[in-house]
Amino acid sequence: MPGYTITIQAGQCGNQVGLQYWQQLASEHGINKDGTPTPYPQRSSSDIAHNTSPPTSQESFSGNGGNKRLHREDHPELFFTFSDSNTYTPRSILIDLEPSVVTKALNTLPMLNPRNAHVSDQGNGAANNWSNGYKYGSENIESILNIIDKEVDKCDNLSQFQLFHSVAGGTGSGCGSKILEILQDRYTSKKIITTNSILPSNEKTSDVVVQPYNSLLTLKRLIEFSNATFVFHNDALNNIENTVFNQGGLQDQGLSNATSFQGTNKLIAFVSASVSNPMRFPGYMYSSIESIVSSLVPTPDLKFLTTSVAPFSTQSHHNYINEYDMFLELSDDRYKTNKCVSTPTSSSEIAYISLMNYLISGSNLDRKEIRKGILKLQTRTNFVPWTSRSIGVVHGKKSPYLNSTHLEGIQISNNTSIIDVFNKILRQYDLLVKRKAYLNTYSEDNSAEEMDRVVDMFSECKESVVRVIDEYSACKSINYLEDDDIDMDI
Repeated sequence: MPGYTITIQAGQCGNQVGLQYWQQLASEHGINKDGTPTPYPQRSSSDIAHNTSPPTSQESFSGNGGNKRLHREDHPELFFTFSDSNTYTPRSILIDLEPSVVTKALNTLPMLNPRNAHVSDQGNGAANNWSNGYKYGSENIESILNIIDKEVDKCDNLSQFQLFHSVAGGTGSGCGSKILEILQDRYTSKKIITTNSILPSNEKTSDVVVQPYNSLLTLKRLIEFSNATFVFHNDALNNIENTVFNQGGLQDQGLSNATSFQGTNKLIAFVSASVSNPMRFPGYMYSSIESIVSSLVPTPDLKFLTTSVAPFSTQSHHNYINEYDMFLELSDDRYKTNKCVSTPTSSSEIAYISLMNYLISGSNLDRKEIRKGILKLQTRTNFVPWTSRSIGVVHGKKSPYLNSTHLEGIQISNNTSIIDVFNKILRQYDLLVKRKAYLNTYSEDNSAEEMDRVVDMFSECKESVVRVIDEYSACKSINYLEDDDIDMDI
């Protein structure tokens, strides 16, 4: 039985994405907005006869108040708490310094626990400044930890903390960084910490002038305190949104009058929910977050993961012919949530360390087409020389609550495209710090000693990011796994 997951949503971006995420999970598990479950769809006799999945703990459950859990083949309890009153409550903690987005989430999804929401009494936000968010998190960490500990106490088998946040703002970056530090200190010896981190746009002018400062400070904490970080880059997300939602599906999804971010938030939510598909709809492989992360992350520094999403059939009006067609679509750089295109400033062609494809279907998959797709990807993918060049395949099960039976998929990869992303952030940072612009917004006062302290803090963060860049650059070498400094004589 895989372990439970506690989700932390920090800041405006984290809570907006989190709202879409829980709506996605609720629809896949047939849970109404108030947390009440709908009857699990009955399988036909032929489905039962051909079923090879092991029986779940809920299939043998009996007792008062458990009727609605009988014969379920999914595992919503990994992400939801099931109460004695037959209602599901997300294991989610909502944190923000201003109340509007949290209030919207609680009103939109009454199943969310209002006692798990932490909002600043002042309600004035973090002013898009990492220091303000980090300071607030430090001053109110006991209150936040009290909420986290209560959720932990409800879990018989906690396996993972996952964080939704932006790295460029104030609360999600600053307060989120403080939370990562505390989680690492209290739980990480036994629990996995993953983050769904939204990186800022590098191509266009941002409204947040101190965005490079915030990003650098947050990246240091991601490097030190997370076990795996799923990177969602705003530039790439906007490109995917334009490709997917401008094909007619935008009107179908009722997003034409929604906020400009709802399309990208829906993409992040779909990918994040799909990552846990083999845990929530279990099979024989990759049924735990530990098995997924260990297959993708070879060393502690090489943990920044890129995802790719094939356009949903309900949005793109395109049904994939077969599994081979899906493999080709997932390998298309247009659908990667982090730009994976070699640029003139890139040192060399992007190299892949690990690659995993999810094929989500309501029926059996064609193994012949899968083998054909694997062979094609192995020939066209530039793997680092020391890896096995193996391509993981996850057979994700389509929720019986969803009417669509079409093949869907995502891809998770660990590749060197993160070098270019980090280098752009460092270049923007260097332009600001060279002129000492806005350093006073990160200092307690304007004294020379305080300014020196702030510069030293940034320099330390830059060193951490440069170390990861060097690590991803070094992993392209065939001698990467060799360590000349260690005497191997026995």
